[in-house]
Amino acid sequence: MAATRPKVPSELRRRVLLEAGHRCAIPTCKSTPVEIAHIIPWSKIRKHEFKNLIALCPTCHARFDDRHGPIDQKAMRQYKANLNPLLSLGLANRDGQVAMLAAYQEFRGFFAEWVKAETRYAAVKSRRSSSLKEIADSREDAIHKVARAIGAVADFHTVWGDSEVSDLAGAIFYHIADWSDEIEGTPFPLPRRVSQRNIAEEISEASTELHLAICEQISM
Repeated sequence: MAATRPKVPSELRRRVLLEAGHRCAIPTCKSTPVEIAHIIPWSKIRKHEFKNLIALCPTCHARFDDRHGPIDQKAMRQYKANLNPLLSLGLANRDGQVAMLAAYQEFRGFFAEWVKAETRYAAVKSRRSSSLKEIADSREDAIHKVARAIGAVADFHTVWGDSEVSDLAGAIFYHIADWSDEIEGTPFPLPRRVSQRNIAEEISEASTELHLAICEQISM
């Protein structure tokens, strides 16, 4: 690896490993330990992106890097796609699985937008130099995002019903909501203990638990 090549950020590496279940992404292998591989070589794109990273065992990684080997980029892109339940051709709509996964993807997307909006609002509200308009605009965006997140969690509960999965999703929602209320209720400027809370890290364990529970529920 070139000396100037930066490491894959730890959170990005974690996402890639979690996506593959900490095993080799090639379904006929599934070996451990694994390495992070670039589907399109680093030398061509010079950046680390989730869509271009995949977990491979050292043997499969070496086979993929071999230009004369049996694993080409097209095959590797298919292995990557198969890791996403919404893209997998093997997914059958048994007992509403497609609706369940769609609700989960919507939940994840809207909650990610909400956390980003709240983080921006906290940053703006913590700066003494922020104008009233900047604070009002960031607050309005956060309110808009929380409304979408509330709709997503309601849809999630409708599809998944009373279950462990719904309880986990609800716990994540209320944890973020408590943080949102703290940002809103704390006078300007926000103290560091509020503005610099790492909410993503706080919900990381619960988010992983939710993802694994969903995979188990739909036998993936």
